[in-house]
Amino acid sequence: FEEFIQGVRDPLSERRLRLVQMAFSKLDKDGSGVVDAEEVASLYDASKHPEVLAGRTTPKQVMATFLDTFDVGGVHDGKVTL
Repeated sequence: FEEFIQGVRDPLSERRLRLVQMAFSKLDKDGSGVVDAEEVASLYDASKHPEVLAGRTTPKQVMATFLDTFDVGGVHDGKVTL
């Protein structure tokens, strides 16, 4: 969860924290407390990303870049934890 919170940036008001928790719950389809690439891909169609549509990158690269924004502390595992 800390990775997710840091990904949307501190400090968060109570209201904003609740919204982040709701968003995380939507992404964490299996309730494991870990959001992996498959869960994100099931909700986000990277093929519609402007850079993909312009032919400058691939959906796989867009997804990897997105997931990298949540990797903190030097650990790049492609997962966002709760």
